[in-house]
Amino acid sequence: MVGLGILALMLGCHRRGSTHGSGAPEPALRQAAAPTQLMVDATSPYVAGLAVDADAIYLLTDRAAHRFVPGASPLLIPLENGTTAAVTRTDLVYWSKGAIWQVPKVGGEARRIASLAHQPQSFLASGDDFAWLDMPVPDQFQIQTLVDHNVRTLLYYAGRIETAAMDAGRVFFVKRETASAWRIGSVFVHGGETVYAAPHTGPTPAKLAVAGDVFYYELNSGEIRRLSADFSHEEVLRKDLICSPIAVSSSIYCANLEGLFQLAGRPGAKTKPIFPEARRIAAVAASTTRLAWLSDAGPDRLSLMTMQLTRDDTD
Repeated sequence: MVGLGILALMLGCHRRGSTHGSGAPEPALRQAAAPTQLMVDATSPYVAGLAVDADAIYLLTDRAAHRFVPGASPLLIPLENGTTAAVTRTDLVYWSKGAIWQVPKVGGEARRIASLAHQPQSFLASGDDFAWLDMPVPDQFQIQTLVDHNVRTLLYYAGRIETAAMDAGRVFFVKRETASAWRIGSVFVHGGETVYAAPHTGPTPAKLAVAGDVFYYELNSGEIRRLSADFSHEEVLRKDLICSPIAVSSSIYCANLEGLFQLAGRPGAKTKPIFPEARRIAAVAASTTRLAWLSDAGPDRLSLMTMQLTRDDTD
């Protein structure tokens, strides 16, 4: 996974004043929905994958996918892969044994769909589309996808791509340009020019969260930012709330050393405490009805937590 060193630094070292901002009373902690621990696993939470869709929660490791549906028994899907999978509308996509494979996300037989000699850095997915971030040699990156079972390179960059995300048939990525400069770019998986937003300086975002627009936490300024999908407009939503890792669905969900928080995607939106998690949170994912997160439960050990979101949580 890319960007994890920066994430660890942010979570371990960076605190910026009050979580709720100065000059406003801190709201009481919500008691609407208690979280549930779904499982504990002997995997580092910093290398595991986490996804939430309308149907289920998925914990993705280098050995298996665990599928959790409320009210049903957990489903274990062996992957035997060398990198964590991505979840499309119908399948899990992963790399193993010199090839890309698909397996139905409800379980079933894995199908080999293309040859790929070496292990990608990570897989990305949105809807029926998927892509992957590859590093063929040190500090040279490319974003690739499949077209008619053939590998197509969407972007080649003789430098570092620090993190990437996917939404609506586009791959969004953070490109390191110099030791102090970076910018966000995007490329369509079905063809089109690569486009870039305005450059920034300082540490790169640990993660991009994309739901129509692009959301990220900028470490240098301590700001939560929203970048329009066409890159024409960027604005600061908050600058007094540490938000790493970050997830977006109908609201923005922020994790920091004080727990989990929610805010609407508009400038100056009020912060709502969701849960005061005492353990370090490594990943967050959300749908419109459910929030999930991975907590650090000790050396190379994770805890998968979830809670149902009420209407008030998503307003």
